[in-house]
Amino acid sequence: MVPESNPARRRCSRVESTDGAQRSPRGSVRAIARRRAIAGFSAAVAAIAALTAVPLAVSASAIAVADAAANAVSSEHAAPSVRTSALSTSGVHLRVAPTVSTTIDPAAPLTLEVEVENATAESISAGGLRVVRSAETIDDAAELDAWLAQAPRSTPDANGTTETTETTEATEAEPHELEGIEVAAVASDALAPGAVDVVSITVPAETIADLAGAPVLGLGVELLVGDTLVASATDAYASRAAPATESLSVALTYPLTVPASAAGLLTAEDLATWTSPFGLLTRQLDAVAGRQVAVAVDPRIIASIRVLGSAAPGTAVAWLGRLADLPNEIFPLAYADADVAAQAQLGLAGLLTPTGFSDALDPENFTGADGAAEVSPEDAGGATSTPTPTPTPTAPVPGELPTTDALLSWPYTRSDIAWPADDTIAAGNLGFLGAAGLTTAILAPGNVAPVEQWSNAASNIDGSTAVVADSRITAPLREASAALTETAWRAAAGLLGAELAIGGAENVGAPLTLLATFDRGAGAQSSRVAATLDELAASPWIELAPLSDAIGAPPVERALITEPESDQRLANIDRIIRADADVAAFSTVLDDPRVLAAPVRREALAMLDVAWLDDREAWDTAVGEWLLRQRNTLGAVSVVPSSPINVVSTETGVPTTILNGLPYPVTVVVDVDPSNGRLIVEDQATVTVDPESRSTVRVPVAAGIGNGEVTLTVTLTSLDGVPVGSPVMIPVNVQADWEGFGAAILGVVLVVFFGIGVWRNIRRLRRQRAAVDEPVTSDAEVTAPSDDQVAAPSEEQAEQPAEPGDERRDG
Repeated sequence: MVPESNPARRRCSRVESTDGAQRSPRGSVRAIARRRAIAGFSAAVAAIAALTAVPLAVSASAIAVADAAANAVSSEHAAPSVRTSALSTSGVHLRVAPTVSTTIDPAAPLTLEVEVENATAESISAGGLRVVRSAETIDDAAELDAWLAQAPRSTPDANGTTETTETTEATEAEPHELEGIEVAAVASDALAPGAVDVVSITVPAETIADLAGAPVLGLGVELLVGDTLVASATDAYASRAAPATESLSVALTYPLTVPASAAGLLTAEDLATWTSPFGLLTRQLDAVAGRQVAVAVDPRIIASIRVLGSAAPGTAVAWLGRLADLPNEIFPLAYADADVAAQAQLGLAGLLTPTGFSDALDPENFTGADGAAEVSPEDAGGATSTPTPTPTPTAPVPGELPTTDALLSWPYTRSDIAWPADDTIAAGNLGFLGAAGLTTAILAPGNVAPVEQWSNAASNIDGSTAVVADSRITAPLREASAALTETAWRAAAGLLGAELAIGGAENVGAPLTLLATFDRGAGAQSSRVAATLDELAASPWIELAPLSDAIGAPPVERALITEPESDQRLANIDRIIRADADVAAFSTVLDDPRVLAAPVRREALAMLDVAWLDDREAWDTAVGEWLLRQRNTLGAVSVVPSSPINVVSTETGVPTTILNGLPYPVTVVVDVDPSNGRLIVEDQATVTVDPESRSTVRVPVAAGIGNGEVTLTVTLTSLDGVPVGSPVMIPVNVQADWEGFGAAILGVVLVVFFGIGVWRNIRRLRRQRAAVDEPVTSDAEVTAPSDDQVAAPSEEQAEQPAEPGDERRDG
């Protein structure tokens, strides 16, 4: 069978045999306990002394030993009452299953395995196991439910954590003393915390011969330590003698996804790991390929391989080719398996989709047809009978980058199916999904009111079309696909077979088509998925059917049980969507807004992945970190605060420094708004800032009336008018009148300067004339000039203009 999924688990096995004789309840177990108690009497005395000294430090092991000692010294005919142990509520889990099969042959000896898992932090002392079978035949669903309700079932989740689930509302967490016929009683060894013990038991065919005609046989097991009932469990298996039926058909859906993350695109390293021979995606494809199960694919996987072009890992390209050749029905989930129910409940205009991939495309990886990682329609075909309404991908032209449609398109069998997370649909959500083109929804059984048992999956709900998973077969199907041990898988697969055998026996009317769905985390145990699908294919009680048969079957009128998501989750998703819208608007500062907005949209869809529902704490942390990154992006372009500015002229420019922290050039419009009329803004300024740098621009302003303090509010917007960053206040001191005063003073200085110069020249000329016109005081001193003197006046005299009256004197 399937190898163990968790080899690190400590596990021990041993074989016990019984003679099959009927035993009184707990008689053999008490005898085993007495023998062990006699051998360890001295240890019991020491334990009792320890209990007396430290009454509050009692361990489960000491209690068990003390109980055994008490049984040894008491009368053999005393019948102490069975008590339940506190350990039972902490994670002690039992399973009983046939050794090599998931069904029981009532005509052959019965070989069983009993698995005991101690998922507590305390050790379990040695004790005994009591195996019982149902006393009456189980041939309808009510009898099966009554048998299973005696003890809670233990279901491991996708992370390997075992959780106790209730089969009915009346089921309690404490173990119950099982009602049935004892078929075996064997000793159990002590079990350390976290350990698993498997005990093999063989009983003769006579022990179950009287149930040969029953379609289902119930088995149960109890773990007792002394008279303390530590744990109990019940399982059920179909009888090979049950008649085969052709009245039930079952359609299956399987999600092909990757673990939750904030990555809008999967990296080449992750793809190489997950598509390796033993990688997650490879194992998932191996589990479902060629089997009758509809596959729901996350389009993010396909797009992540295609955007890499020739740089895509070879194993990823080969995996994509295998997906194209898949003969199964295939339909898309939302991108990154985003939560469609939450989007409906937030009242969005439509479902969110990727806006582009240009930021992730490297032209060097698309220089030839061999690097496109595309699939032609001929190569992408599969065994699909329904034509796809989606466009099929075509081989790109060498040297051209693929478009968004080319990266996302795929020849799906159909693309009108919505598969929301379990129990998340509220009133009105189906109409929203239908308006978005998803006219058929796959719903969990808890999201609809119960109807007549064994009804078609096809449903009419509030005027919308849906297919509802059957609760009776979906629960054991998921339990089997997540089983961590071989015994646990056989127990879950056995219950699945029992449910199908009961369904076939009860349904004697028209053929029915049911639906069962795998869990979103089923890929973690893909080998169990494959084994479970093989079991179903070999089942004589059902016929596996395509999903299209389940959708097309006569519908059943059902009522929706509204299951809105929690207010806290919706509030976080609303923050994610608003942050995505803010970044999309902010990205208009770039020449190509998609470079910034497209990756944020993809990451927002990844944050809405329904796989996060399994780990709310991790999701809350991831949301906080993602929102912080977007806040930093929105603040990457801003105005640098400035010191006070003095304005002393009527017209000037206010210097403004713009910081760009993005790795892309940005273009912004700078606007200044004064707080009063002392300054008037004459115009805006547009500036382009290089990546991760600063740039200073001057916004022209003019002085208004009066002087004083003014506060300028500087804001940035994109060319589309989208506000960018936060406004910055700059204080300004306006003294524009100093310009007129200064001009007047300068004029006065110039007039005085030039006036003094003119005045000095006039005085000098007057002095010179006075010296020339000075009269002769004596005739004796008058000497007649020579001819040379008369004929040649001095240069100074020649340059002097004639004074008025000189002509008279000359005359």
